[in-house]
Amino acid sequence: MFMLFLTFIFCCGVCYSGESDLGYSLSIGNAIDVFANYGDLSQVTQVVSADYEDYSSETVEPFREKNIRVFDNIISIESPGDSMVALNIQLCETFEELLAGYFVNFKIEGTEQPWKAFLGDWVYDEIMRTFGIEYETQEDNCCYVLVKLSKTHNTVQIDTTKQIHVKEYLERAIDGLDVNDTAAVRRFMKSYGTHYIDSYVTGDFIYQVFKYKRSGFHLLKSYVRRGRRRSGPDNLRFYFSSYFLKQVGDIRMASGNKRIEEWARNNLRDSQYLFSRPSLLRLYYNANVAFKLNDMLDNGALLGLGLKILKPLFRDRYKRDRYAEIVENDMKLWEVNA
Repeated sequence: MFMLFLTFIFCCGVCYSGESDLGYSLSIGNAIDVFANYGDLSQVTQVVSADYEDYSSETVEPFREKNIRVFDNIISIESPGDSMVALNIQLCETFEELLAGYFVNFKIEGTEQPWKAFLGDWVYDEIMRTFGIEYETQEDNCCYVLVKLSKTHNTVQIDTTKQIHVKEYLERAIDGLDVNDTAAVRRFMKSYGTHYIDSYVTGDFIYQVFKYKRSGFHLLKSYVRRGRRRSGPDNLRFYFSSYFLKQVGDIRMASGNKRIEEWARNNLRDSQYLFSRPSLLRLYYNANVAFKLNDMLDNGALLGLGLKILKPLFRDRYKRDRYAEIVENDMKLWEVNA
């Protein structure tokens, strides 16, 4: 039986041991250089809706960043997705809170704002278009609500109960690395990476942003805190009416699937007073429509990613701590400047 849950959240040259060590798809335990595409990781990971019109589910991969196999014996734990999808509503005081909420399942060790690694180089106009809303140049003191329906296909993480072994060519490189020479450490980063893939989640989700007048947002927030949502969907609809809203964003797919986006615009229309517009809240009111959409969601997007600094490469504690320190310091600098 289909079930729909509603939740609220406040919100240089390299010598490899073989060609098989280099790849561009998701491989648990493999290392990437986060700085290679920092600020624009969304171009090599499918995490937000794309602007192109010729979408094909056969050509879109959730992850396309260059990565290197640095461990000999990685064992992963895989969990299949849940057949139940979740309608999630996040209340965000600011646009940056909205971005943090969207990327809540993305963890990059060394940074407190993972979203900047994916969109930090984008101008706000581009980011807002990606989220389906119009950019306004003047300060409008608005708040945002992110509504999304997600379906997990697969969750993978490293089995931490097993001892891992570093590739021999990495051991040789580490033995010859002077960690007190920051230039040498940064060359090592470019050659062998800064982080390894500790976990990831694939699947897809559909999302929509509602831009609120601040007064209306606070009324919605108060309504949610009182737990009144249990009294019926019509009450919730009232707080998503034009009386409180400044802008209703377009419906988007994390995978960029234009076919499903168009289906949603046509089949998730909500009529209030004289207005009719696409709204993901229709999924909350109508389980049959939610069930149809659930069948459409595939495995074209990256829903979560855990990246950890390559500390397990280093047996020597001093080298390990020094390497981590340089990576973390650089991460903070890139984060501030993004």
